[in-house]
Amino acid sequence: MEIYRSEEFNPEELALLGRAIGTVGQGTIVVGRDGRAISRYGKRALVVGIVSTGAATMDVRLIPLIALKDFAHKRGLPLVYVYYHNGVRVEISGFDPDEIKAILESKKFIEAHPNDIGATVYYPNALDDFLQDIFRHYNFKIEGSALVDCMNTPAVLFFPRLNEHFGFEVELLNDMMTSYLPPKPKEVYLQKLKKGDYTFGLRFKPNGYVEFHKGEEEKEFGSMWKLLDYMKKTL
Repeated sequence: MEIYRSEEFNPEELALLGRAIGTVGQGTIVVGRDGRAISRYGKRALVVGIVSTGAATMDVRLIPLIALKDFAHKRGLPLVYVYYHNGVRVEISGFDPDEIKAILESKKFIEAHPNDIGATVYYPNALDDFLQDIFRHYNFKIEGSALVDCMNTPAVLFFPRLNEHFGFEVELLNDMMTSYLPPKPKEVYLQKLKKGDYTFGLRFKPNGYVEFHKGEEEKEFGSMWKLLDYMKKTL
């Protein structure tokens, strides 16, 4: 869920949020980001706050949020994700948001001794490992083509590996993951999908959900595993 949103970049606020998250988490926390520079710096501010409490971070760097949610869930770890969509946003999973907000309000942060500052482990191959897990599990083929709206998120990194593995052609929209411009609206996507000769459509939203479109059908999934289970039955 979204725990933070600001139209301006405020590293001090993000560091305080990190301190609250680390105080609540006190373990290993997976952190990731989207493709904007502001998200990279925002993640750094959060990590500074988190490790100051003694909590550790696993930094997977640039990754689609929907993949990170599956990645962290499989490992039983909470996650923090920084992205830009009409402002700087922070998404969390595996935490009690009310507890984080209470710590922020009271400012009763855990302050680790310098010898006990949390470590950061870098895991830049998280997306590659996630896709390999997907490909080992699923070997079905999909005929036809898809219109995929990446909404200027790192979902563009799924392609072409995803469509090559499953055998379908793909046309990408809004694939500029470093851009601060808002993606074209959903109506534009749906109009193109309706007029084109596409078998199905996917629309990856910045908040870590994906819409599946086929004919008049529209479904939303918060997990790539659940999406692919459905596609296996439907396509």
